[in-house]
Amino acid sequence: MAQEIQKQVEQALMDQSFRAQTLIQLEKDFQRCGLELQSTDINELIPAIERCISHVSNTQLQQLIYLIDIPESIFTTLSRTETFHKRLSEVILMREGLKVYLRTKFSE
Repeated sequence: MAQEIQKQVEQALMDQSFRAQTLIQLEKDFQRCGLELQSTDINELIPAIERCISHVSNTQLQQLIYLIDIPESIFTTLSRTETFHKRLSEVILMREGLKVYLRTKFSE
């Protein structure tokens, strides 16, 4: 079931309108942690997320992960990789995309 939803979110992220809604969600959650996502190009979300999270304190990053609701086990696993910020950016985008996807589905 979870993989099916992930595939649906990945497909939805190909839609320009859905990406725009996801960018709004990203900006909102980043701002709640005192972070500013520097992106106006919805096609470059992962690099923008990566740039932002690679320059924040560990405390702010932990707050963001908690707010976005990324499981600690995933965060811990990713923190051991060489591509930590890039992979975490992908997870953040998928999680925020899932929020938008579920909100859209349940409001229909």
